[in-house]
Amino acid sequence: MLIVEAVILLVVLVLISNVISHYLTFIPVSLIQIALGLVMALFWEIEIPLDTDWFLLLFIAPLLFNDGRRFPKRELWQLRGPIFANSILLVFLTTVVGGYFIYLMIPRLSLSVSFALAAILSPTDPVAVQSISKRVKLPDRILHLVSGESLVNDASGLIAFKYAVAATVTGVFSFSHAVGDFLYISILGFLAGFVLMLMIEFLRNLLRQQGINDVIFNTVLQLMTPFVVYVITEEILHASGVIAVVTAGVVSHTQGNRLVEDSPELKLVSEKTWDIIVYLLNGIVFLILGDELPL
Repeated sequence: MLIVEAVILLVVLVLISNVISHYLTFIPVSLIQIALGLVMALFWEIEIPLDTDWFLLLFIAPLLFNDGRRFPKRELWQLRGPIFANSILLVFLTTVVGGYFIYLMIPRLSLSVSFALAAILSPTDPVAVQSISKRVKLPDRILHLVSGESLVNDASGLIAFKYAVAATVTGVFSFSHAVGDFLYISILGFLAGFVLMLMIEFLRNLLRQQGINDVIFNTVLQLMTPFVVYVITEEILHASGVIAVVTAGVVSHTQGNRLVEDSPELKLVSEKTWDIIVYLLNGIVFLILGDELPL
């Protein structure tokens, strides 16, 4: 029952935050939600246990799938070089430079721990990018570059953090193992998302050929896609579920024109449903962030 009450409270606070944002237009709604989460923790003493696994599955997987699904195909292809350079080289560079800077500021921290802390901070967060970009007028090219980089930097940030922690615990760092893990996690994550999405699209088309054209059924099938892709990639293949769901979202986006032609009603219902889900998940993410701040 406590879980149900917590969910209801979070949804109500998301609605309240957007009402407040209507009157305080100079404050980003994400900051209002963080403040409400902080109030929830300090004054109401409500704690929401945060587990990384379920947080990634429940929030990050559908949000990134939706971002990949809505990312402009032409801009993604045109900026592929800068996007991958930022998501790989820039993340590692930030980890190294930031690690040394943290080490100089806090000498009590070992260098490997400083690298681990920098690795946590180096990948751009896609949820924050989308929230902040609504309030800041950036040139389209820069916005697409930052948004695209934030979608695919998971593997480099994860590997940098993993091996910084390993070096702290064992005192040993293996560059060859780090490179091998990075290639495995990222490439297999990409292939898993691509193949699984094609299989799901094939299944959906097969069912439609059999006369299963129910709009609600097909909408629920699409909503379940990021969860299925993430779980299979993470739990069975041990690759990057984040990269997999982003890839699946981009592949799903390529099927968009066909979907409009075949079933405009399905396109309309699925888009509105995604809008509601993203609206709630984005808000709840920042509320939980505010609730976690005292800890």
